[in-house]
Amino acid sequence: MTKEIIAAYRQCKKVALGHYENFPVGSLLLPQHLRNHIFALYAFMRSADDFADLPHRTKKERVALLEDWRQKLHDAFKGNAQVPTFVALQDTVQKFDLPIEPFSLLLDAFTFDAEARVEFPTYDDLHWYTARSAEPVGQLVLALFGYRDAECIRCSNDICTALQLINFLQDAKEDLVNGRCYFPKVDYTSFGISTAHEILTSPYSSKLILFESERVERLLESGAHLPSLVRGRLRFELKAVLAGAQIMIKKIRDLHGDTLRHRPTLSRFEKTKIIISGFAASQDFYRTRAVGTHDE
Repeated sequence: MTKEIIAAYRQCKKVALGHYENFPVGSLLLPQHLRNHIFALYAFMRSADDFADLPHRTKKERVALLEDWRQKLHDAFKGNAQVPTFVALQDTVQKFDLPIEPFSLLLDAFTFDAEARVEFPTYDDLHWYTARSAEPVGQLVLALFGYRDAECIRCSNDICTALQLINFLQDAKEDLVNGRCYFPKVDYTSFGISTAHEILTSPYSSKLILFESERVERLLESGAHLPSLVRGRLRFELKAVLAGAQIMIKKIRDLHGDTLRHRPTLSRFEKTKIIISGFAASQDFYRTRAVGTHDE
């Protein structure tokens, strides 16, 4: 690996670890040899997400930044990467034969954020968005581990959409204040709420959030057997992610759905506990394999 590529991965790691996330990025549960590649994927996505949200830029400027990012992506897939994020990403793409489609879908979602008033008439419309903003992430991570079969991808898609919906429930107040509504209109009108902005003050907003939480739980249940379809530390990373999601749903329920006044988060202790329990389980798995038995 050249000095340029090493420096590029180091920069990606800095970007990845410089942002708060409920669910660990490149945690100790992931094999050491894959962490830099996870950081490269995340740096690509985090930077694009930031472009879409720049408050001091016009819509036209934000879209232009994302189009430039898209051109850099195509350059990387042609082997012509120039800037650190794409130097690292190009190396990852080449080593794992990653397709460009998931990256392009992610950029479609970020461009949608940058240029549109974010609102969705139905859940199918919202899922159109999460199929671009969240599901490609899981597909790419699975590909790094060598999993590209349809059932793994289906389960991963459900989990990734569920995780994004949890984030929407956490950040509902901020999003609504900024004119972004991730509640399907058909859902909030069923609770007698006329407009997206009224969600902020409606006495029924907590019931709406609990209703959306039930959808999240169904998605998590649909994807819950994904850990059993994979091997090694990925299994325990996925179990940790699912555990984190379940804790978040419980927090939302304990708040009686009132995430507009109280933003639920995982504490440092909770995140550490999840990672440690998963890491201990992964160590037990490898000790078991070492004496000639299997867990599957």
